[in-house]
Amino acid sequence: TVEIRDAAGNLIGTDLVGGDGNYSVTLTDPQANGEAVTVTQADPAGNTSDPTTALAPDITAPGAPADLAVSDDGTMLTGTGEAGASIKVIDSTGTVIGTNTVGADGNFEVTLATPQTQGEELGVTQTDAADNESAEANVFAPFDISEGDFQGGAINLVPKAPSMDRSV
Repeated sequence: TVEIRDAAGNLIGTDLVGGDGNYSVTLTDPQANGEAVTVTQADPAGNTSDPTTALAPDITAPGAPADLAVSDDGTMLTGTGEAGASIKVIDSTGTVIGTNTVGADGNFEVTLATPQTQGEELGVTQTDAADNESAEANVFAPFDISEGDFQGGAINLVPKAPSMDRSV
């Protein structure tokens, strides 16, 4: 018989070992995100093994990246996230234009493949080591008036990039 106990020592699952030596236990109290459980096995004579520790898988996505800013020249995006997470920056067409990793201090910098200086909306996500992807956070690039769309002496401040609406 195999017994699974949570960190407080509560029995949360038990099962018999099959003839092939394998077992599968459904837990009465789900464990996730690195929670430790102990596993013991007892033979028919009642001899119990030493406990073995197992960790539940990480199934929770990190929060969306925060404190996003695009440099004035549109070549760099900075922000904060979960240390060690992978950062992905996409443009309004869904094309990846930059990636990097969040540093141990929670900060990141991403060099953008093409400068973003016309008020473009960018999407930023982070993915943790367990491959859980965050919700998308959005940031607008600066609008460089020297590269603006001038019409009859007026400045058109409407960004040239389409909306990030992907519901279509």
